[in-house]
Amino acid sequence: MNSLFLQETATKTVNVVLHDVLTFIYYLAHQIGLGIIKVVQSIFPGAAFPGNLIDPLGFLIILTAFVLLVSVAKKIAWILIIAGWILLFIRILMVIFKLG
Repeated sequence: MNSLFLQETATKTVNVVLHDVLTFIYYLAHQIGLGIIKVVQSIFPGAAFPGNLIDPLGFLIILTAFVLLVSVAKKIAWILIIAGWILLFIRILMVIFKLG
């Protein structure tokens, strides 16, 4: 019975954390979308944007930022992998020529 209680508590905790994270992402997307719409409306005062455009705009900006961060991280990872191969190759050459 004690393990069932712990399992149920852990499940609730994961559900609560997941809900909080998704709520935060939604809030962030909404605020970003609202800010972009306000900036565009200040530039073009005659433009009337529908309210249902705010959330998709915010989510698209968040996804774009995520993709950019992942692509930068991918490039850094490739640089580290190439540097590792070069250092390993140098070490092998040092062993072959008895330099180290």
